[in-house]
Amino acid sequence: MNYLTGGTPTFLDPFFAKFDAVFSRAEAQHHFRLYGTGLLLEIKRKNIQAIDSPIINGNYQGLHHFLCDAPWEETSLNSQRIDWLQSRRQTKSTSRGYLILDDTANPKSGDTTFATKKQYMGGLGKVDCGQVVVTSHYADASKDWPVNLRPYVPENLIPRENAHLQKQNQKLPADKQLPLLTFQTKWELALELIEDAKKQSICFSHVLADAWYGNCPKFTKKLDEEKILYITSLYANRRVYYRLPGETARNEHRLGEVVTLLEAECFSKVEYLTASGEQRTVFVKEMFLKIKGIGKRRVLGVKPTAEEVDLDKIVTLMTTDETADKTVILRNWSYRDKIDKFYQRGKDDLGFDQYQVRGDRSIRRHWYLVFLMYSYLIAQRQQGCFTKWSTSACRTIGEMLSVIRL
Repeated sequence: MNYLTGGTPTFLDPFFAKFDAVFSRAEAQHHFRLYGTGLLLEIKRKNIQAIDSPIINGNYQGLHHFLCDAPWEETSLNSQRIDWLQSRRQTKSTSRGYLILDDTANPKSGDTTFATKKQYMGGLGKVDCGQVVVTSHYADASKDWPVNLRPYVPENLIPRENAHLQKQNQKLPADKQLPLLTFQTKWELALELIEDAKKQSICFSHVLADAWYGNCPKFTKKLDEEKILYITSLYANRRVYYRLPGETARNEHRLGEVVTLLEAECFSKVEYLTASGEQRTVFVKEMFLKIKGIGKRRVLGVKPTAEEVDLDKIVTLMTTDETADKTVILRNWSYRDKIDKFYQRGKDDLGFDQYQVRGDRSIRRHWYLVFLMYSYLIAQRQQGCFTKWSTSACRTIGEMLSVIRL
């Protein structure tokens, strides 16, 4: 167990000081340092009680007030974090980077936590009780960091959550009252995140999103209108028009039928280097398909072997990038793994899903503080401060944290 005194390690002070302007009171600045440092500690859980426990003469109520009720703007903290990342040569975004969109589920018991109910939990692959949040993530060849987030509130929970907001607003002055919620789908939240990234002047060449977003015509249509290049995967049951061998004209088929019924010789061997540096060999069939509800698009059917017919082992990509070579498209798509690894590292090492607060604002504050400390670790790695991180045997945040002796 690592123990803290009433203060935080001196080597973290210059970093925390960059964000002091977000907090108008010295007490909030103090608890900001304690909470942020607590997220780096080698403790099993990362919630208020667990963070307070190793603090000598700790103040649970003070930390609880900081996260739930203290007057500071979590969105301002996130904006300043991005400004700081963008101001540094080692971490700023470039036109060779990617904006990745996805959502993650945080299992929770009961139904008193904001936006929590039984719903499909992608990470678990089943329906369970929990909360879902849509996030955006920047990645390029040398670094990656979270950009922003939007909690997803199921439509049938809107009345309940608005009732809670109205009760809160009764205690607040008119200029501090919280806006009531309106239902937004996950793809609408994802579009908001793209606009937010553009307003923050984050550079990127492509948007990367999985099949849930790629199969939404309204989502892809908006990207088309904005002339944003994208790569997404597609579901096997997507309806397309294609002339299979033996047919005299294009007919409507499920996409899965097309990629499995084509003969093996239609697929060409492609070797490429993934974003993580792995050499990979796949078999690819490139097509321009008319996709029902979307239009004509460049599609790559990607198999581990030319004879593969198991749809669980086949990936079908759709892109509006019509000029890049197949190897480039495949490498670009491999950057999508960065957001999955962030979810894993953010949860396992920084406690992204371990909050024990119930309100919308306090949960978002916890998430943004996790974003901040993840960004700190990435920035330190970019400066070469974690030598173990640079070795092939040490690539997780947990291993980075073992280098920090608090």
